[in-house]
This record gives sequence, structure tokens and C-alpha cells, in this order.
Amino acid sequence: MSFSINSVTVVSDKPALDALLLEYYGVIVKKFVAAGGPPLYSPEDLKASFWPNLHKFLPPTGRLMLVNDARGKLVGCATLQQARPDAGELKRLYVRPEANGHGLGRALVEARIDAAREMGWKTLLVNAIRGNQDMLRIYEKIGFRFIDRFPECSDPIEVADYFIYMQYDLP
Repeated sequence: MSFSINSVTVVSDKPALDALLLEYYGVIVKKFVAAGGPPLYSPEDLKASFWPNLHKFLPPTGRLMLVNDARGKLVGCATLQQARPDAGELKRLYVRPEANGHGLGRALVEARIDAAREMGWKTLLVNAIRGNQDMLRIYEKIGFRFIDRFPECSDPIEVADYFIYMQYDLP
């Protein structure tokens, strides 16, 4: 099966992205609670918070990457947002189960690394829920290193204990 990864400037199919985000946030809420975190937000609340912040994930200060399968179905996404003038934060990496096993998670990380280089950034920051081994393996294999929580993290400080923080210095 073939897939395309595109950095978009406009969301042309909001219902499709809404459905994907709802699925993603459902997975994230379950992983967060499994890591010991309190059920602070519902998937619906988290999805609703995406749209007012869409501008953060679009050029010139961010990127929204969407993955479509050969039939055009939206099967994945990832965002990149500016954390400080020389650094970006990776967020919302998700690939639907039917598209797993094709290297799309890694490809989405690499696409955002390339975008960060194009924007002239020197550093990428990311956090992953404790126990999210799939994500941590991808970041470790690429060369991210473990760090303490970074001050620019977009997640509330109250949930810091449930996350692992990493940094990648762009060569």
C-alpha cells in the first residue's frame, strides 16, 4: 500500500481531520490514564482545543502534516509548532492502526525534522506519555536524547510527571 505525507496550509476536509483527531485523543487519554494520570480531559475536549490553535501548526511558524493512503483516506497526522525563536515542538503524531507497520511514524518525525531545518531552527523538543514505548523507540532511534521538562512545553506543568521529555539538536 502506498501513502503520501503532505504539509498543508489549509485543512480541506475538516470532518476527516476531526474524526482522526478524536481517534488520536481517545488513544492519548487512555495512555495518559494508564500511566497514572488523572482523567483531566475527554477526547472531545482535546479535539475542540485543536481548532482555535490551528494557526500555530501552519506556516510560517508551524507545520501540519497529513498522511493519506492510496485511496485518499486520511490515516495519519503530526504537528510542529514554534517553541521559541530557534526551536520547535513536535506534537500530535498519530497513525491509524490500519496504516501501522509501514514506517509512517518515523517518516512523520523525519518530515518535521526537515521542516524545522527549512525554518532555520536548531532544536526540536518533544514529550511522550510515560510507557508510550512505540513513540520513545522512534525518537531514540533517530537520535533524540532525554532531558528534563523544557520550559516551553505546551502541556500544563501539572501533568509533567506523566511525560518523558526529549530533545534533538539539528545538525
